[in-house]
Amino acid sequence: MFKVMGAILSIQFLFVLIVSLLAGDRISFFSLPLLSTAVIAFSMSYLHPQFRQKDERMRLIRYKGLFFSFFAILGYMFIMMTLLQFNMIDINAIEVLQILSALFISTVFLSWVFVAKRN
Repeated sequence: MFKVMGAILSIQFLFVLIVSLLAGDRISFFSLPLLSTAVIAFSMSYLHPQFRQKDERMRLIRYKGLFFSFFAILGYMFIMMTLLQFNMIDINAIEVLQILSALFISTVFLSWVFVAKRN
């Protein structure tokens, strides 16, 4: 079920991305929530057996994953603030929020997958 949802969301993301590039615009940041939702679906397809059991391993995966995500998110914020402060990129506030929210969501779920594979 999760893999099917992930595949559908990935196809939608690619469609929106290709259409925006063919239209001559820059990359559409409105498609990033689709990508992060696809990451959630694929991650949950892998993590569902571990998260179904409410045991110590599941809690450890969540705790360590959020711990690693916290430092990655701090890094994202530092990089984004630096790029914006020195005018290296020219994007508006909505695009910044879309980029950061997609990165935050993807980082949390991918760190859970990483921790689950290591343990």
